[in-house]
Amino acid sequence: MYPKLGQMKEVLVTIQSVYQYLEKLGPKKSFQILKNLGYEKLLSLTGKVPKERLIVLTHKLSEDTVVELVKQIPEKILVEMIKENEDDDLVYFIHSLPMTDLALVSRSIPPHDVGLLAKTLGKETSVEILKTLGIEKSIALLKEIPMKDFLWLVGEMNVGSVIQLVSELSVADCKKWIKQRGLEELPVLIKFFGVTGALSIFRKLGMNQALEMMRLLGTREMLELSLLLSKMPLEEKNIPSLNLLKPNSLASKTKPKAVPKKKQIPKKKKTSKR
Repeated sequence: MYPKLGQMKEVLVTIQSVYQYLEKLGPKKSFQILKNLGYEKLLSLTGKVPKERLIVLTHKLSEDTVVELVKQIPEKILVEMIKENEDDDLVYFIHSLPMTDLALVSRSIPPHDVGLLAKTLGKETSVEILKTLGIEKSIALLKEIPMKDFLWLVGEMNVGSVIQLVSELSVADCKKWIKQRGLEELPVLIKFFGVTGALSIFRKLGMNQALEMMRLLGTREMLELSLLLSKMPLEEKNIPSLNLLKPNSLASKTKPKAVPKKKQIPKKKKTSKR
């Protein structure tokens, strides 16, 4: 069957777009891209992305980078990345992250979320977060926290505090906290204790005991108790050494040892003389 007139027109427009795209790039760059990607790949891409966007992006990137980008990132995701991100933001991400990391981010975090991150915090701050926390940790956390909630947290605490807090906590501890307490209390705790103070509590108690203490006392009661203790003239030298032992260890050490009973030898019955 022959293709319909509408389909033929669409194909011709796409082919025309490819040639216009290659013409705008200049002979050297267009030849390299066409040679390494192939006509079909280029035809498919130019049919899904506005020609003007492709031309601008390709002018700002080397031909090797363009080829790697198309080869490393699935076409569907790449098209969405271009659609959801500004040209300058996209180029900055491509130049700032190794291609393997960029490909991992693009496959793991929705392009819409990456675009929202860049638009809200700026491209430089977005890349700083990814690099400082590490790509895998960033991906793991953003799978637990919706992007809009993460941006709310950054807005409440500021970027530096979030990076400092999350850098020191393991992914497992972050997941425990999110599952049991959510995010709403974190800005309150950080404002009260400071990041360094909150981390000191987590290090001293461990995440499980810190969460258990908050469950038993309640957030407000724990803050009030902390404030009460902070006003007391407490000194480390006055901590009794016995209190450093665990209760079980203390009990086992102070409990007197049981003295084994001596075996009693049965007395011989006296025989009466007749």
